[in-house]
Amino acid sequence: MPDGSPSAPPLRVALLGPVRAWEADGREIALPTRRARALLGILLLARGRPVGRPRLAALLWERSGEAEARASLRQAVLGLSRALGDLVRRDGESLRADPALCETDVLELLAGEGSIPGTVPGSSAMAPLMDGLEGIGEAFDEWLATEREALRVALKGRQAASLAALEADPDRREEALEAARGLLALDPAEEEGWRALMRLLAAAGNRAGALAEYERCKAALRRVVEAEPAAETQALARGLRAPARPALLPPPPPVPAERRLRVGVMPLRQAGAGAAPQLALAYAQEAALELARYRHFDVLETPALEDVDLRAPGTLTAFALDYAVRVAVREEWGGLRLQVSLVDLSGPPRAVWSGRAEIDLRAGGVDAEVVGRLVARLEPVILHAEGTRPVPRRPGEASEIVIRAMPLLFSMEGGSFHRAGKMLADAVTREPENAMAAAWAAQWHVFQIGQGWAPDPGAALEEAERLAVLAMSLDPESAEAAAIYGHVASFLHKDFDSAIHYLDRSLELNPHQASSWALSAATQAYSGHPEEALRRMERYRALAPFHPHDRILGHVFTTAYTLGGDFAKALAFGQRAVRAAPGFVNGYKPVLSALGHLGMQQEAKPLLAALLRIEPEFNVRGFAETYPFRRPEDREAYELGLILAGAPRG
Repeated sequence: MPDGSPSAPPLRVALLGPVRAWEADGREIALPTRRARALLGILLLARGRPVGRPRLAALLWERSGEAEARASLRQAVLGLSRALGDLVRRDGESLRADPALCETDVLELLAGEGSIPGTVPGSSAMAPLMDGLEGIGEAFDEWLATEREALRVALKGRQAASLAALEADPDRREEALEAARGLLALDPAEEEGWRALMRLLAAAGNRAGALAEYERCKAALRRVVEAEPAAETQALARGLRAPARPALLPPPPPVPAERRLRVGVMPLRQAGAGAAPQLALAYAQEAALELARYRHFDVLETPALEDVDLRAPGTLTAFALDYAVRVAVREEWGGLRLQVSLVDLSGPPRAVWSGRAEIDLRAGGVDAEVVGRLVARLEPVILHAEGTRPVPRRPGEASEIVIRAMPLLFSMEGGSFHRAGKMLADAVTREPENAMAAAWAAQWHVFQIGQGWAPDPGAALEEAERLAVLAMSLDPESAEAAAIYGHVASFLHKDFDSAIHYLDRSLELNPHQASSWALSAATQAYSGHPEEALRRMERYRALAPFHPHDRILGHVFTTAYTLGGDFAKALAFGQRAVRAAPGFVNGYKPVLSALGHLGMQQEAKPLLAALLRIEPEFNVRGFAETYPFRRPEDREAYELGLILAGAPRG
């Protein structure tokens, strides 16, 4: 470095997303506890100003006594000092972070340096500030919410000013379009961003595109703030619909309304003599509420369908149903049984699945767990039926494209897998606000990286992150989107704390979503908790004994048994799983490790040869460096098994 040139600070800290820190040479620093990471964030956001110890103790240890809170604060400061050196300075009753010793992503953005994530092509969507630290306490959660909102408002103001300057320059229209989209990434309800998009597209001659943005604006406002567009926005849309030269410019084609599969829940109240007349209706209403947690279809409310006869002329036209769920309560063998059946209405009504469970009237009211377990069986049946239907119901609609791409995605066969990627990209393009399209496109990138098929793994990782965050922002109530984001965090980022947070949130949103249990089990296995992973996999299997994606999800059993040291069970599960999905590269590796530990080198040879045909560059060293092991001892045991099985060391 030439004399006089400034030296780079010795540390870099990211506060967007999980709190992480790196040395100047790029090596990541292991930070201590959650509260220590929260303390670091508080001090950095103070921008060098001192923060009183009583204030910090009250924010982070509000439920502890004063002496205990101060002792905990001292321990947190000691942990940060061991990890980060002199970054945290003590000043009597105050603490501060020395800004000269650290670069911080948030402070750089607030200073106007660099582009806001999610506002330029190819960048990741901006992750939440200090993600994964929610729940430390009410005082800290309130502080964090305030800081997040202040950051959003500040960046939104910066982006709005940039947009105004760019829109005023006719030669910078493309940059202005990106700035408008960036503003909407920060606030989907910011109408000036929508109006700018409409004006810019209309000025470029794309009147139909401008009107499409107006429709998206309406949908976003209804979703986010439950309001209609302002008078100024509506007037702009009216002007676009009335071109100045109607003879030369025909009106734009109407924007097609996206419609998901529609499922009606129908109570059969007279199904069993002696049954309480309202019992079937109560269970049907509970089934409709449970079914609404699954985001691939719309659920028609039960009262509208009471006593509907599926065979009556005009029924399907009137309700536009794709499937019906019939709920009956029957008296059998001296007790009551709940029966749920699924009817496909694509042609003449045809029952495609049914299940039943005993009702325990001693519990009082509706047994929600019984209903949840039965409804959990419905989603995989519908997804499989729609994904493999020879002729799609509504070709070209984003939701249908996603469902039809899923079997190809889980095939793990090169041609089918890449076709699924193109379909999911098409679905995201057709409907940018479809959360399921974004979530499953993110999952496709995760599998692409795991299979070693990504031409640029770094770019694929960024795109997976962007799409997963987008899916959660589009539908915060989607258990599936939260689970996929959690899987991205653990498998790609090795950020196990954030992964567990989002996967647990997924299970809170829908405790009967079988795939979420499987993905959460995988993260538990990576994190060094194989027993908990197996418990969650048993729950997954109980909810969906015949899940259409089990040929991939079921591999988590093998991984958990291998990491738990039960190599005989790992082998029993793994050999079946490899036969079911021979193209899934990560399915071979726990089986090979188990074979190595069992001293079965001869039996390992054909599996190793099959793996090397699919992944010719595979070696133990490269695998161990990239696979998400949280505990060094798990990595070492896994590596040893692979080496004993004869895998190339690298």
